Amino acid sequence: MQAMDADGITLGFVAAVAIAFVGAVLRRIAGARRAHDWLHLYGAPAQGEVLRVWQEHHGAYCVRYRFTPRGAEAPVTRDEYVGYLIAAVPEVGTKVGVRYDPEAPERSLLAREP
Repeated sequence: MQAMDADGITLGFVAAVAIAFVGAVLRRIAGARRAHDWLHLYGAPAQGEVLRVWQEHHGAYCVRYRFTPRGAEAPVTRDEYVGYLIAAVPEVGTKVGVRYDPEAPERSLLAREP
């Protein structure tokens, strides 16, 4: 009977750790989503240009774009995953809208279509 109690405690501990881990991951995802939404709503607008487009090994397309934040001397270059549909991927050389955090311009994303 002692072995059953120890196994029960071990299983309970593992379950508690797993639940805590899943909760932490979900909080982090929610925080990243809020930051993403904040940039779309309140980020400073800029015009950028697509420099490169490629498909990752898992099938998602990635876009490298460059923009110059207001008052900056040097442009910022960023990469962003844009999804799995080639129709949603802008071509190299395309001018694109960008939203960025004026306090940290490296935090940017491609603007959603109006």
